[in-house]
Amino acid sequence: MQAEYRFEFSEDHLLTSLLRYRQQIWWRRLFLALKWVLAAAFAIPMLVAIYMGVPALAGLFGAVLFALVLGWPIDAWLIRRRFRNSPYHGDNIVLSLSDGGVRIVGRSSDSQIAWSAFTKARRFRDGVLLFQGPGMFNWLPDSAALEPTTLEVAQKLVRSNVGDYRDA
Repeated sequence: MQAEYRFEFSEDHLLTSLLRYRQQIWWRRLFLALKWVLAAAFAIPMLVAIYMGVPALAGLFGAVLFALVLGWPIDAWLIRRRFRNSPYHGDNIVLSLSDGGVRIVGRSSDSQIAWSAFTKARRFRDGVLLFQGPGMFNWLPDSAALEPTTLEVAQKLVRSNVGDYRDA
């Protein structure tokens, strides 16, 4: 059995993989649910500090409010900017899953990873996230599957070789 994916390692691919990674972190859901409550909790003291004429305190509350509201757009901009200098930027990747493991081939790399290196896998509506420990992962978007049967074969391989496999 073999499943093959082909995709460009682009800025969009990297950002999508990071978003999927962050979606499966338990505390991020709680944070996103409370984000606007926290924003209001910092906006009120900021407005009071402005009214009372304490610019340093207003600036402090404003900076936290700014980070809460615009954190992801700034983060995404920084990630895109840094990734443009990477040797992997724009690389065409062929990622193959087989009974022997995962092989990743690109212009700058050729790697073979045994299934034992993968600690968990999460199935999203648009792909699979394979983990090699905390913070290290590979994103396999469904749109990159070469054959219609690739998704079925890939799911069977991942389910049978990665102990912690779940829907995200």
